[in-house]
Amino acid sequence: METYREENNTRVLEKINDLTVDLPMFVRRFANEYLVTRNKAPRTVLGYVGDIKVFFEFLEKTQGIPVMQISIKTLGSLTADDIQDYLMYLMRYDRKDPNNSRTIKESNNAPARARKLSSLRALYRYLIAHNHLEKNVAELVDMPKIEEKAITFLEKEEVRDVLQGAETGDSLTGTQYMFSKGQQARDIAILTLLLNTGIRVSEMVGIDLQDIDWTEKRIKIYRKGRKEQYVYFNEPVQEALQDYIEYERKVSSEDMNALFISRKGQRISVRAVERLVKKYTASVVPMKNITPHKLRSTFATNLYEETGDIYVTSDALGHASLETVKKYTNLSDERRRRAAEAIEKAYYKEK
Repeated sequence: METYREENNTRVLEKINDLTVDLPMFVRRFANEYLVTRNKAPRTVLGYVGDIKVFFEFLEKTQGIPVMQISIKTLGSLTADDIQDYLMYLMRYDRKDPNNSRTIKESNNAPARARKLSSLRALYRYLIAHNHLEKNVAELVDMPKIEEKAITFLEKEEVRDVLQGAETGDSLTGTQYMFSKGQQARDIAILTLLLNTGIRVSEMVGIDLQDIDWTEKRIKIYRKGRKEQYVYFNEPVQEALQDYIEYERKVSSEDMNALFISRKGQRISVRAVERLVKKYTASVVPMKNITPHKLRSTFATNLYEETGDIYVTSDALGHASLETVKKYTNLSDERRRRAAEAIEKAYYKEK
């Protein structure tokens, strides 16, 4: 029986295959290279391929070359001006909806344009590495400047208000409260877990019961890039999870291993968690549009404020930049334990 992660990867691989069928063969080989040799996560490669398809559609519109006839020689003939024109095109363009004949207006902000340029650079690097091209023309164009925005997060008092509102139901409307019956312990466990560990929502929905090590107080999750890691939890998380599992979690016939189960008896989805977070935070902090990612920002901000240690914070978040300190394996585990203790102190033990 496939695990949730394996099933999800299979679906993404099918999407990659569907996309590359309509693209030149060298793009399919590029995708395979990153999947197999470089061991990139399927979802990352899907993003690369999707971005490259947009670029090829741009070439089809501007140079009149059908997508399937775009060759490596075509890419080698492009100039920095062509790439700059592409970035300008991305700010506002039309595309056909593949499901009908409707025209969809697309626009890309600076981060989206930067990602698409990064994907194009990756394709050129692949072609150069395999001696198909000599220069990376995409490297000649500067990345779009991304303005740093103030991070939205919950203050410590707001964290307490959100959790208390979830426990009492005071943060919900009458209709929401009635609908949440039978799922309140689950919702509290989800909010508590996200706020106390800073894990991504995609990592959380993939947790199985057997991933929880109650003795060591840690949970095995899969970070970006297929990296397996343990996240340590504190007493509030343990209590919330045990309350949910013991009193409310129903055995699912479809996925008996999933930790968090939906009303329909299936593994809860990312979208459902996004709606859940919005539901419990909207009335508590109406001026802040809180998402699961902003709960991750809340964890990071309050953890750093509590510890003053950027390494503890980065390690607890599972940032890939900490590969340079990976040799300190035991130290990393100790840091994650300290993170669990520090965030408990920040939220629950302040006078």
